[in-house]
This record gives sequence, structure tokens and C-alpha cells, in this order.
Amino acid sequence: MAVPPLLRFDGIGCIYNAVASFQIITSKGFKYLRIVESFRDPKTKRPKLRVIRHLGRADNALAIFNSADHVELSSRSHGAVAATWHMADLLDLAGIIDASLPGAPREDGLSVGESIALAAIGRACRSTSKRGFAHWAATTTLGDLARVDIPRLTSQHFWDQMNRIPVAALSRIESALVQRAAEKFSLELDTVLYDATNFFTFLASTNKHAKLPARGHNKQKRHDLRQVGVALCCTRSDAIPLFHSVYGGERPDVRVFADVFPKLRERLVAVGSELDALTVVYDKGNVSKSTQAMVDQSELHYVAALTAASQRQLVTDATPLMEPLVLSDEETVTVHRVQRVVWGAERTLVVLCSPRLQQGQRRGIEQHIASAVRWLEDLKATLGRGRQRRTLAELEAAIKQRVRGQHLPKILHVELKSKHRRIELQYKVDTRALDELERTWLGRLVLMTDQHNWSTKEIIRAYRGQSAAESVFRSLKDPLRLAIRPQYHWTDQKIHVHAFICVTAYLLSTLVHLTARRKADYSGSADSLFEQLTNIRSVKVLRPVAKGRARVTEQLESISPEDTTLLTALGISALKRR
Repeated sequence: MAVPPLLRFDGIGCIYNAVASFQIITSKGFKYLRIVESFRDPKTKRPKLRVIRHLGRADNALAIFNSADHVELSSRSHGAVAATWHMADLLDLAGIIDASLPGAPREDGLSVGESIALAAIGRACRSTSKRGFAHWAATTTLGDLARVDIPRLTSQHFWDQMNRIPVAALSRIESALVQRAAEKFSLELDTVLYDATNFFTFLASTNKHAKLPARGHNKQKRHDLRQVGVALCCTRSDAIPLFHSVYGGERPDVRVFADVFPKLRERLVAVGSELDALTVVYDKGNVSKSTQAMVDQSELHYVAALTAASQRQLVTDATPLMEPLVLSDEETVTVHRVQRVVWGAERTLVVLCSPRLQQGQRRGIEQHIASAVRWLEDLKATLGRGRQRRTLAELEAAIKQRVRGQHLPKILHVELKSKHRRIELQYKVDTRALDELERTWLGRLVLMTDQHNWSTKEIIRAYRGQSAAESVFRSLKDPLRLAIRPQYHWTDQKIHVHAFICVTAYLLSTLVHLTARRKADYSGSADSLFEQLTNIRSVKVLRPVAKGRARVTEQLESISPEDTTLLTALGISALKRR
């Protein structure tokens, strides 16, 4: 009993035909009914059958079918993968990758670019290992969109395809991709944000194949694990990634910035930016006399931060001269602006005191004081019992080691006295010193720029745009979508390609979100958007007809008018019943 052509989606939500039919099979003397569809094997090009659904005993299945209005065969997530697939197609992601790898062989009927594009689409919708990719993809319409046999997409398939991409090609591929995105979406490139972070791995210390993972100062406090670093630059508006670079986990940010900055400059030129009209924003961890000299010679404008400790005299001089500046209805800060020569160049400096930062720093110091006091009380009790075997000098050294940092030596005064062969401990918390520290030092930040014509408010807002770069890294550490970690690759080349896939997935994700905001006035976050899109599902339905053969159609489940508007904006057509 044949069924007419099955309706499928292509990359932009249109429909194409496949062939579905009933099939009766016999097992142990019983006849069973199932629905199958024919497809052409991507590798051998031969026709094959795929089981859509087992319907059970033939007589029972036919009786149920004849009495029902319709039978739902399967339901799969469609909205998120369709939107991301459409975006990858719009940017020609697969084509750009393949153009950089001439002569690369196909694997399971797919080019390297097509496989990497599928991996990036999967990462944008759901963080899963390459090993778990096929299981996840089978719950979506991605196989139909890509016209690929999903079970073939094993971890070995992705490993082989990733292995064909030289590390040197990744920069060329990303540059071409970013250029295409800038053209298609008219990205604002007047101000860009630079930042770097690290991602811990579970790579064993005995593994000598990878040189990038190394122990260093980990920002998630996992100093016991080897880590890799990622430097990234994105647009201030919309946080669209423009550049990334993977580096060794033991390297400090300032050294990485010195190596990465020339490559970043090349990328900005490649995407058509006029350097003298562009401002790059970076944080204090990347600033040194040598790195700033490199920026000064680059034609780029800059807004950077300096540590208050490195500009102690400036902060001291500015404190009595600071005046309130209203940034918004909810926030007022005090600032002092001055222009002076720093490191051989005339620069505008803004000393800023943020009440929010000031209060947060005071709370942090109070927590450290409370912890130190508890330790001192325990030590005092031990000394009172006469059970302390350390000498006076050893105790003084231990106290000095414990009461350090966070300005504690200025606030917490400890005294040891040796009396009648016993050692007594006394301490005092100087609240006046803490109040003075808050008045003259806490909450201070020094901003530095060569944009002398900008207002103080513009300089502060440009620097605070750095939070957009930090949001990119928060997304790349999101365990549900986009996450770089955990990564299951044990060579430097694979780590580079894996990071490229994750950053590319983030690019696709942000461009889908940008399109939704521009064309559908979507106001939610990217995570909310993808959650909403994931819940838009495609369903295969078998319907009886009065005469002729039954029909199998594929359509979207019932969706709201808001979802329909969103799908139209993202280039995904809502299907009608047929």
C-alpha cells in the first residue's frame, strides 16, 4: 500500500518531496505493519529504506487507522535548527570553509565545510559531544534540512573532518565569515571590545600530545586543572564576535595581548574598518607600557583601564576634586577628568568612583576581616590553653602570612606578647581606618583614552561596554548551549578547531538573535529565543482519505501568532495542512 510523496523542509523552510509507504513484514507467523520512506544513500547513491514508525500487528493497526481522523507518526524539534541552518546557509559557512581547503575529500557524502557547519549548528542549539551529536540530531529536523543520514555522523566522522583543517586555515576562514556577516548585517564597527579568559580541561597531566593545555591562574578557581585560553574581540552593539585566538593556559593576559593585537588589527582591516575611525576597548589586565606603545602606533583609538595602584598619586590628587556625574536615572558616580602625559603620550584620564563597586569592595574586605578574626580567636584560645609549641618569631610569621592582602594590615592590628613563659595575643579592628580607606580609595578606577573630544560619560559608557565581551565568555561557558568546555580533544590542532566551532556557533546564534530583534521586535535574550524556537516542532501525520491512498504530510505543530511572526522574520515558512 503506497503513500504519496512525503513533504519535507529545505534550508529556508520550503518543501520538497520524499517517498513514504506502508510495508507489511512477517515475523514468527504474524504480519506487522510499518511505515517506511525511501532515500538515496549519500555515500553509495543507492536507494534505501528508512523506518519512520512501527505500527504493530497489521490487522490491529489498520483497524485503528480506519477509525481515526489522523495518526501522528513522529514529532521533532524544528525551529532552532531551521533558524540556525538558514543563517549558516545565508553566510555560506560550508562554502567558505571548503574554499579554504581545496582538494579535501568528502566523508560519508559530506564535505569538510558541511560537516563543520553541522557541528556548529548543533553547538548553537545544544551543547553535546561529537559522540552524542547523532542522538541529539535525530530528535530534530536537522537531518532533513541537510539531507544527510544522521546515524552516519559519528564522533569518528567529525574527528576525520576536523583533522583535515590546518590551524593556519582557521584565521582565513573566520576572516571571510566575519566579512560576510558584516556585509549582510551592516554591523556597527565604530567601537570593538577585546577580552580574554581561560577554560579548564580534564586533560591528564601525563598527556604529552597537547602543548596548549597548561596550569595557570584559572578564573573559575580550578587551579588544579590544565587550561587553555581564548582571546576574543566583538562589536560593542550586539556582541558579534569578529576575532578569536586560542593560546596556552599558562600565559598571562598582558603577554597574550601583545601577541594577539597585530592579528586583531589585520582582522579589522580585512572587514573594511577605517582604523582611524575605530576605538578598541580593553581592560587593565592587558595594559603595560609596551603594549600601550603598540596600540599608540596602530592608528586605532582606545579606551583602556589602569589599576588604581599604578596611578596612586593621580587617585590621591583626584579624590578631593571629584564631582558627581549622572549616568542614568538609577546611577550617579563621582569623577575627575584630567589630561596629562603618561608613558610618553598625551592622554585623557578619568578617575571614577562607583558607589556600587565601592560597596562591593567594602563587603569583600569585611568578609576577609571576619575570616581573619575567626582564625585569630582560635589561635588566641590555643595560646590560652598553653598548648602552643611555636616560638614567638614563628607565630609572628604565621600571623603576617594570614593577615595580608585586601588592605588587612592597615585595618587589623595584631600584637603578641611573651609573658611568664606564655604568649598572649591581642588584636583590634580599626573601623576608622576602614572608613578612611573607603573614602579615599575603594571603588576607584582609572580610565585612559586618546578620544580627547569625547565627553566623560561617553568614555565611561565605552569602557562599560566591556561587559558585552564578558557576556560572550559567559555564553561560551554555558553548559546548555555553545559551551567550549568540556572538550574531548587531546591534540592542539583539535582544540583549535573545537574552539573555532564553538565561536562560529556563537556567531550564528547572535545573528539569529539580531535578526529576530530587527525584523520581529523580539525583546528577549538569545537563550530565551532559542528555547522558544526549540519548542516549535515538526510533526509527521498520516491521514486516511475517502478514496485512493492514505497521505503522509509533515507540518508544524500548532503555534501562536507570535511564533508565526518570528518564523517569518527568520526565514522559516510556517507550513499549512495538506
